Amino acid sequence: MWENSDFRIRMKENSIAEHEKIMLSSGQCEIFMPMGFLGDEEGVIASYDCSGFAPLSGYRIERTEDALYLLERTLIILGNAVQYFITPAKVMLTTNTVFYNRDTGQVKIAYVPLGGEDVDLKQNIVSFIEQLKADLRDGREDFLTQASRYIYYKNYYINDIITKVALMKRQIYAEEAKRRSLR
Repeated sequence: MWENSDFRIRMKENSIAEHEKIMLSSGQCEIFMPMGFLGDEEGVIASYDCSGFAPLSGYRIERTEDALYLLERTLIILGNAVQYFITPAKVMLTTNTVFYNRDTGQVKIAYVPLGGEDVDLKQNIVSFIEQLKADLRDGREDFLTQASRYIYYKNYYINDIITKVALMKRQIYAEEAKRRSLR
């Protein structure tokens, strides 16, 4: 995916709709990385402008609060994707496609469409959460496990899931504040 400090992928010819190409290359869709497209006989090469951002796979996310923040920001992007005529279930979520700017705290997604008829938004999000849990070192993985269960076993809207993740973040902050005050 990375080629000479550029993020590029080859897509099959019909994997991305024409209206998605227009929206993602117009610069109006600020929640996704700006994209350019070049077609050839094998399909389409998508090139992303990742200036100022790095994929989450380049960071060690050791604190649960940070993982919940990144999850919340990612879910907000998915919730807003429909405004740009992009189906949230088609958005590949991995630590290689979700990007972060450490200076601004901003999160963006490099849109890589999931193919096939059997795309499952819940499974996609739960798989992303498992990747976020990989480097945690604070012993609070149970919050992310709880978020996975909440998403996988319930049929909630994205906004409900965002609210649940925000409540988890507040719970962690409250526990930390209590712990600091006891010192």
